[in-house]
Amino acid sequence: MQTHGKYGKMLTVRNGWLECPSCNRNRKMMQVLPDTEGHKIIAYCRICKTEHILDIVKGECFESYGQ
Repeated sequence: MQTHGKYGKMLTVRNGWLECPSCNRNRKMMQVLPDTEGHKIIAYCRICKTEHILDIVKGECFESYGQ
C-alpha cells in the first residue's frame, strides 16, 4: 500500500478522472484537475455501488483515514 504522509492509500487518476479503487473499471468516477484540493469528499462508484471518502491535495487523491 502506498501512503503519503498523513494521508491514506494513493488512488489512481488517469486523464483527469479518478479510477475506482474497488473495481478499477469506472474511469469517470470523479474529475480531478491538477489544482483540485479538498478533504473528506465522498465519491460514489456507479458500477460497484461503493462510496469512498477522499482527501485531494494538489490533484493527487488519497483515501481518508478517518470518517
